[in-house]
Amino acid sequence: MIWKFIPLALLAGLTACASPGGSGSSSSGGTGASPSADVAPSATQPSAGAMPGSGRTCDAQPAQNMLGQTFNDSAAQKVRSSASSDTVRVLKPGQVMTLEYNATRVNIIVDGQGKISAIRCG
Repeated sequence: MIWKFIPLALLAGLTACASPGGSGSSSSGGTGASPSADVAPSATQPSAGAMPGSGRTCDAQPAQNMLGQTFNDSAAQKVRSSASSDTVRVLKPGQVMTLEYNATRVNIIVDGQGKISAIRCG
C-alpha cells in the first residue's frame, strides 16, 4: 500500500526544486521582459567577491614597488595599505591555497628565499 505514495512523494520533491519563473519561453506575447530578468550590476553594488558592507576593493598596481623585498610583517602591512586591501594572504612555495576570489584581499607570493615575487588581488 505504501508503494502507491512513493511516486507522489517524488513528484512533490521535484516540484519543490522547480524554479518559480517556470519555463524559459513566454506565452504572454509581451515584450519578453520578466520581473526575474537579469539586471546589470550598478556601481553601488559590491563586486562578486567583495564582502558586504565593504566599499574597498584591492588594487595591486601601487604595491608592485615591494617586489624583491624580503617578506616580513612590516612589508605585509605596506602592501596591504598600498593596495587598499582589507586582508592579506601570504602564499609560500608548496603551500596549499583555496581558489575562492575575494576582491578585498591582496595575495603576496613569496619565493623560496623569502622575497616577495608577486603581488596580486583576489
